Amino acid sequence: GTSTFMEALAANGTTNIQTSVTGVTASKRRFIDDRRDQPFDKRLRFSVRQTESAYRYRDIVVRKQDGFTHILLSTKSSENNSLNPEVMKEVQSALNTAAADDSKLVLFSAVGSIFCCGLDFIYFIRRLTDDRKKESTKMAEAIRNFVNTFIQFKKPIIVAVNGPAIGLGASILPLCDVVWANEKAWFQTPYTTFGQSPDGCSSLTFPRIMGLASANEMLFSGRKLTAQEACAKGLVSQVFWPGTFTQEVMVRIKELVTCNSVVLEESKALVRNIMKLDLEQANEKECEVLKKIWGSAQGMDSILKYLQNRIDEF
Repeated sequence: GTSTFMEALAANGTTNIQTSVTGVTASKRRFIDDRRDQPFDKRLRFSVRQTESAYRYRDIVVRKQDGFTHILLSTKSSENNSLNPEVMKEVQSALNTAAADDSKLVLFSAVGSIFCCGLDFIYFIRRLTDDRKKESTKMAEAIRNFVNTFIQFKKPIIVAVNGPAIGLGASILPLCDVVWANEKAWFQTPYTTFGQSPDGCSSLTFPRIMGLASANEMLFSGRKLTAQEACAKGLVSQVFWPGTFTQEVMVRIKELVTCNSVVLEESKALVRNIMKLDLEQANEKECEVLKKIWGSAQGMDSILKYLQNRIDEF
């Protein structure tokens, strides 16, 4: 039952995982975002809906600007812009709204010094019951829907990677159309380290972009790429100096939004539609494998070991 499973977690030394990870977030992890110590202007949070109803997102900031929609990760329900079902649903909602309004493109970025730390495993562990398969299915379905939203989005998605992009935060980048990175950003998909198989269609896109050997090195051994290395391998379009990163991005965005919206959308269709079915199939297969792994006792044990090791890693 549930109590037996929680006792097993305790036996593995996981009863204080939440406290430990919070402590790591505050002190040990060198790349941790210090945004919690900074005042955040809640006026920045507003809906891109064209109705007069005011809807405030909790985990993202949405700015409807002239010609484009700017979506920023700014998570309150998770640490370091990591992705749980709630965060993913909000991003999907903002993308769906941008798909239907007069936005010519979407700029996707993050608040703070971290872009995205991938899946929120703390969220996952908290919701485990004696029915691991049910919880695993929920998480896998959330990922499948989230990734499909990127695959099926018809307007250009431009990504500004301001800091570390890990796991799903890195694997979704090839599903977008242009990726600009801060010099300080780095990229890592250490799936085997935390007992997971690839997600975000990376099993398909990474080999196509950077070749099989380099892709396997990232997906299997979790090699960390600097921004310049990621650019050389084709994961990133351009790298900009940290001090002028935002300005460089905005100059280029303003140039893009001067283009005809039909031309932008049709150009993307010519490039993307040829592999759309392959991406959807890859997403489906990856999520099926994730359900299988997470539904097993071994899979849960791997995640717990990863969380414990992460405490001392930084």
